[in-house]
Amino acid sequence: MPKVLHIGPCDSPGGMANVMRTLAEYPPEGWEAELLSSHVVGSLWAKWRAYRRARATLTRMLRDETQRPDIIHLHTAADWSWRRKSSFLSYAQKQDIPCVVHIHSGKFDSWLGSPLSKRSRSVQRQVNRKGTRVVVLTEDWKTRLEANLGELNWIPNPLDPKIKYSDRERDRHHLLIMGRDDPVKGHSFAIRVAKLLKNTYPQLQLTMTGVEASNHDWIHARGWVTEEEKLDLLQSASVLLLPSTYEGQPMVVIEALGSGLPVLAHEHLHSLPSEVFTAESSVEAWCSQLSKMFETPHKVDSSSSKHDIREVQHLWYKTYSSFLQE
Repeated sequence: MPKVLHIGPCDSPGGMANVMRTLAEYPPEGWEAELLSSHVVGSLWAKWRAYRRARATLTRMLRDETQRPDIIHLHTAADWSWRRKSSFLSYAQKQDIPCVVHIHSGKFDSWLGSPLSKRSRSVQRQVNRKGTRVVVLTEDWKTRLEANLGELNWIPNPLDPKIKYSDRERDRHHLLIMGRDDPVKGHSFAIRVAKLLKNTYPQLQLTMTGVEASNHDWIHARGWVTEEEKLDLLQSASVLLLPSTYEGQPMVVIEALGSGLPVLAHEHLHSLPSEVFTAESSVEAWCSQLSKMFETPHKVDSSSSKHDIREVQHLWYKTYSSFLQE
């Protein structure tokens, strides 16, 4: 049975890790999958050691015919994430192992710059080598990045089958934001929105994951939650907030819609599902939109099959199998 090895931050909190774990748990029919963690949360030194451990593990695997994968599937964001993955990619290419470069970042285009930039030309040279394919998350990202990288494929992120729609009664005025504690995720913006909105809705609650502390008893800082706790939040909150600066295809949105939870996001974000509500990037605009959503609750009908695990499995089956036919 052919084997694919997923390399990336599978042991770190976040959407990319969820995608990796789901793809590894549900590989295409006739394939087996393994995970190799290349990242840890912590200092630069801790991250460097995690990268070096992963490189050493990959080296051992490629030297052992019983462990050697048929395909290496690299999961990458931009900047330093790419720099680490490009090292794995170079090594695998030298060993004649087919590679998938799976771009998750919502700022890969701005990080690359123009198609003629030094960075674009460097990345394009590496990913256009024989036995390497680049996959992005949406058709829009395919269009945006092909000028920089050449021909691309797009495959949507899978929804974990354990995330299911719920008919349970939701909290009335409960906002939820999920993501790492990073300025690009917009926790501070969400707090400003919630504080202003609480003047109109005194019982308002805000739950934040990724954040460890709060100065208000109605703002709940939950840190990193378990999968069971995440599912409970997705099934009980009123609205998921996505005030991010940029996103590729946020898993939390796919999971929220799959759970029946309405989503409000910045209108400048690309490739969001059509079911997502948007508002311009001001606190007042968000409060106005949330008031409408509170007063007229919206039943989410996220029946699209493109994130269904069986559909995603089929697309990856075609991608992986194309290597074996060369």
